[in-house]
Amino acid sequence: MLAKENNIIYPKSLAKNSLLLDRSNKVCQSLVGFIMLFLSLFISLPAYSVELPNFKAVFDVEAIGITLGQAKQSFICQQQKCTLKSDAKPSGLAAAFFKDSSHETVQLLQNDNQLNWLSYHKLGISYKGDKAKEKHLNLTYNAKTDMVDYPQKKREWPMRENLFDSVSIAYAIQHAILNKQPIDNFTLQDSNFQDKLIHKATDKHNFVDLDFADDSLDAVKYSFTSNHVNIELWLLPKYNYFPGKIRIVNKEEKTITLSLAEPPNFL
Repeated sequence: MLAKENNIIYPKSLAKNSLLLDRSNKVCQSLVGFIMLFLSLFISLPAYSVELPNFKAVFDVEAIGITLGQAKQSFICQQQKCTLKSDAKPSGLAAAFFKDSSHETVQLLQNDNQLNWLSYHKLGISYKGDKAKEKHLNLTYNAKTDMVDYPQKKREWPMRENLFDSVSIAYAIQHAILNKQPIDNFTLQDSNFQDKLIHKATDKHNFVDLDFADDSLDAVKYSFTSNHVNIELWLLPKYNYFPGKIRIVNKEEKTITLSLAEPPNFL
């Protein structure tokens, strides 16, 4: 049998096959269009992001094997601007011998899956008899020069990616873990130095003993080293990888350890 199309005579079977091929092409074009639309939507989705929640926490502070007191810390964000505070003072037996206290404030910017350091301020209060003496220390990121300024000593350092001070570094590492980011590119900023932290080891099957817990708590232990300090950090999966224990040892082997005194209060 023959079919006529555009004044050309074809066998009907060939005309039928041509019609099927044309329909198949249209279906393929529709599928390609759908796939491209899906990919464009997928690519436009925001990156994986987990923000640090607002919290209040209390840590026992230990040095040279003696519990000196407690550090009360808080983290509060309003929109993208965050303030981390740590107020430490002696308690118990230590309070009978000295009254010195420190009040530290860190300004941070939390945006999507990024946590950026802006400034650090420390107010140290020491006593000689009943007379109090205040000492201020400021470290500030200067956006104009892209430097970290220490005005009290007229010193400065270049700003680095993932730079944090000794108070905020533990939470910066927690933030990186929650956002599945690498932890081998942190810089520790101190009033005396700026060190690149080298990630030495991760122990995913560690544990930590804390006074408020009846049993040992599962923890992931991270170890870091640098030119001036060694840092050990125990993060608790039970509490969204919140720091359960922080130990900092300087090159003179002086150690300070913060141990979570009670479950963190997420606000």
